[in-house]
Amino acid sequence: MKSTQGTGSRMKPKRIMLFGTGGGSGVTRFLVDSAATHKRLGNFDPMVVFRRKRNPLGQQFIDDLEADDVPWAEVRAAPKIVTITQLRRRIREFRPDIFVVHGHSDHIWGRMAAIRERVPIVIMVEQNIERYVWLQRLRSVALARHTDAIVAVSHGVGENLVRLGHPRHTLHVIHNGTLPGRFDRAAEVPLDEREPAVLMAARFARQKDHASLIRAAGLLRDRGTPVKIRLAGCGSSRHERKVRRLVTEFGLRDQVEFLGPRDDIAALLAQHRVSVLSTRYEGLAIAVVEAMVAGCAVVASNVVGVEDVIEHGKTGWLVKPGDPESLARGITEALGPEGVARAAAGRGFALRYLSMEKIVSDYESLFRTL
Repeated sequence: MKSTQGTGSRMKPKRIMLFGTGGGSGVTRFLVDSAATHKRLGNFDPMVVFRRKRNPLGQQFIDDLEADDVPWAEVRAAPKIVTITQLRRRIREFRPDIFVVHGHSDHIWGRMAAIRERVPIVIMVEQNIERYVWLQRLRSVALARHTDAIVAVSHGVGENLVRLGHPRHTLHVIHNGTLPGRFDRAAEVPLDEREPAVLMAARFARQKDHASLIRAAGLLRDRGTPVKIRLAGCGSSRHERKVRRLVTEFGLRDQVEFLGPRDDIAALLAQHRVSVLSTRYEGLAIAVVEAMVAGCAVVASNVVGVEDVIEHGKTGWLVKPGDPESLARGITEALGPEGVARAAAGRGFALRYLSMEKIVSDYESLFRTL
């Protein structure tokens, strides 16, 4: 796998179409921010097409796109033949030179449309460790023969693609990033002026491990060092109910607060000294990147997609996955004097290597090689 480094030269072709989910996930945010950054850098005229989920694209995403004069459209999510047909129509109208599709299974339907419309350059981006059903695996591997480049957002995601049968010779690793300016005001709040509390901003899903955080909170309470835990995010109501039952079972209802979906994550991070991501696996943990840029001390599970971002002992804490004891120990240390030093080092690392301008420059460098 090749690590792609950015350069500053201009390039042709000029038009790029980005395609992925409009469901409000991290992919949606990345599509919006990367398109805006392409526009500001001036090397491309981007357009974003979203596969519409149950609800229309969120107003904040629309406002951000319109502020940077980025055209956008939505196509139906199902049936897939309609998704592909509507996307092909958008491709014919915009006539992109490069088509970049983010996320499973959108990269299957997106590539089908782009290849049939003979877009000169087609790029697939894998955002997570995916468990393909056999038919989608066959489709993705077959489409790889007509895909100019495959991008993985972490080395672990790339190795998973190779195990599934995707070619290594077209594989590149380019991390996800964030817009640092969104978190500048949060970073201005000194760590010792923030509440000595923990924020976990993550959707409720099988992938996330809220349970270990709740158990860690129970351990800290039993040791006489209770810590306020706040959980921001929505997701699966079934998984959220399980977490709520565990909170009740451990007698932590006064200690654990459920905030629901929030669009003020930067302000929330500014209120908390510690950000935790307890998870089973990640593509590239953008929640960790945002917490680092916001100046939090970060404690996260030592899994694929997190280990690319945190250097244990320097920029944060990597703890044993699924181990409440290890997580409790990391939280305790992060709330102590060492938290200030690692938070500062983490912000410095994220600003240097994981800013959206750096990431988009890496994509543009890749485009120039194709």
